[in-house]
Amino acid sequence: MNLRTKRQFGVLALTLLLASATSACGGDDAPASAGGPTKVTLSIPPVGDSLPVYDAIAKGYFAAEGLEVELRPAANGATTINALVSGSTDLALVSYPSLITARSSGIPVTIAAPAIAGTEEYASGLYVLADSDIKEPADMVGKKMATPSLGSVGDVWFRGELLQQGLDPASVTYVEIPQANMAAALKAGDVDGIFQTEPTLSATQATLDIRLVGYQKGPQGLFATSAKFLEDQPGAVAAFRAALAKAVADIEADPRGVATAMMPKYTKMTAEVAAKMRLPQYQVDYDAAGVQSVIDLMVKVGLLKTSFKATDLYQDVK
Repeated sequence: MNLRTKRQFGVLALTLLLASATSACGGDDAPASAGGPTKVTLSIPPVGDSLPVYDAIAKGYFAAEGLEVELRPAANGATTINALVSGSTDLALVSYPSLITARSSGIPVTIAAPAIAGTEEYASGLYVLADSDIKEPADMVGKKMATPSLGSVGDVWFRGELLQQGLDPASVTYVEIPQANMAAALKAGDVDGIFQTEPTLSATQATLDIRLVGYQKGPQGLFATSAKFLEDQPGAVAAFRAALAKAVADIEADPRGVATAMMPKYTKMTAEVAAKMRLPQYQVDYDAAGVQSVIDLMVKVGLLKTSFKATDLYQDVK
């Protein structure tokens, strides 16, 4: 994730709880008493994508907006979506393809707030061994590419790259491998390329000589919620957005300072690693055009049957 220079262009296992889907605040939390903070649960991974959340907690931005945020560990996209619908968690950081796939299947989830976008500096993309004969996306035809989960940001983006070159997006075999295991798979020759993001990317580069073939640009992640939570708690969603906006402003002013202070505080990342990791573009404003391009691309490559309006995924709240 990187600095937001253009706002418009900008999961640790989770055990699902059998909670009431009618809870206004979700999970096993009781609604806040009158005049007190609104309690919300938030599922996020301990990576740089979550930096604004850590900053907003540490600086009291959520509290100032009347929110009491309880962090919960993240799971994979499908499990997280199920947790939102069941009420096990109120908010969660997920990828755009995960939310788009869910909505296209009629699952009542929506966007609570934008989160991150990929940039050249963030360099989230396809990597190969330095001595590989793969120089460009077309060279991956007939080969295997590791992606964190099928139908996620990595392979959706790469299918689009192939499509732009007039190639069949299905001409590459996509293999689902956890990011932490990708370096070993690449070194062993089990795959020919890997889609990596931070902080795993830096760890891979420290142990393996790899080379970037291409990077993903545009919308990557968002904070999702259920349609019910948005309907029942629009004020909480508005407060969540406001607190995140303050945190993003902090990161824009001093990205390395915020990362070095917050990541070791809330994760197992050391200050040294935090100071060097690439940061994505943190988004505050909803990039409807960028999200529409993701939806349309998923249709073109056969991951969705029909397109729909990106504007249907986001609404203003007060």
